[in-house]
Amino acid sequence: MSFERDSVQATSPLLTIVVAAYNVEGYIEEALESLLSQPHIDRLKIIVVDDGSPDETHAAVQAMIERDGGAHIQLIRQQNSGVSAARNTGLASVSTPYVGFLDGDDIYLKGFTEAVIPRLAEGNYDMIEYNVSIIDDEDRELEQLELVTKTEGGDHAVDRSARLDFADKFHTFVWARVYRTEFFKTMQFPVGRVYEDMALIPSIFLRAKRFYRIAEPLIGYRRRFGSITQKSTLHDMRDLQVNGVEALARCDGGEMDDFWLAVFDKIFHRACHVCARVDRASFREASEILSRMAADHRDTRARLGERNGRQVVELKPFDLDVRKDRSIHFLKSLVKKVLRRSLDHHQRARRPLAQERLRMSERSGA
Repeated sequence: MSFERDSVQATSPLLTIVVAAYNVEGYIEEALESLLSQPHIDRLKIIVVDDGSPDETHAAVQAMIERDGGAHIQLIRQQNSGVSAARNTGLASVSTPYVGFLDGDDIYLKGFTEAVIPRLAEGNYDMIEYNVSIIDDEDRELEQLELVTKTEGGDHAVDRSARLDFADKFHTFVWARVYRTEFFKTMQFPVGRVYEDMALIPSIFLRAKRFYRIAEPLIGYRRRFGSITQKSTLHDMRDLQVNGVEALARCDGGEMDDFWLAVFDKIFHRACHVCARVDRASFREASEILSRMAADHRDTRARLGERNGRQVVELKPFDLDVRKDRSIHFLKSLVKKVLRRSLDHHQRARRPLAQERLRMSERSGA
């Protein structure tokens, strides 16, 4: 996957969207239609990787391929291996200079290709970054996730300042950008790891030289209220620890140490958030993982100090904050349970009353 910057032809496919799909039979058609209905469709390829869905996702994609006449959609089916493996499978089949990623229950918004394709056709940008609209099951916007402010739009060098700004905001959502495909020749999504975007996107920012930023939402990320919220687990904590170890290992006394230390700081704060939400049986081990992460940071500070006399800012005390956050989280959870039970009781109480009113209405009508 290597492409020259001036090799883009006016009529050739320019961008491949890799769609990772698992159990999204009720959403995948809309996801694909959000691309097929865009202008410049002939500049797009779509690769759907069905990650072993037991529902009708595969059949739904096949139906869309038939509707499209097989012109733009390629379907790959694999055994269930997780979203990272699905994306890697899709990447192996990408032949266009640029690639983007979509989850099977999300959508692109109107104007996506009109905003992105002309910039990609210039061949000058390694990434294009845009804002996100968070939507519900009815496609209604709930809020916007702002990666790019109005004053930040346009052409930018990915210099030290831009990288530190990314590390500070740490929006690592892989689907909030499109990328030069050659980046993925030597990098893949870590299979089986939670927070896989967090492990990959910082390295892409180090390799990129120039990017274009669009201060408009171009993708709809679906917040599915009907789904069961996944609890924070020790698996999450261990994966965050691995991400943190990898970030600190990149600190070599060079000019990008500040970048990787800032990345670690965001990973560590996320780990604190997760630790506060694990179940009671896991809390002690989760806390020990946090302590090991803090120790790794101290060791890195010492190593960098010995190497070049550099002072690295120490992590703020975290134990008390985690316990406070944990108390607040479980208090909110308790309140939600009480409210939910009260609502259920109220609804059950209303049913007999409504039935009695209906019977009385029927009698009076008789």
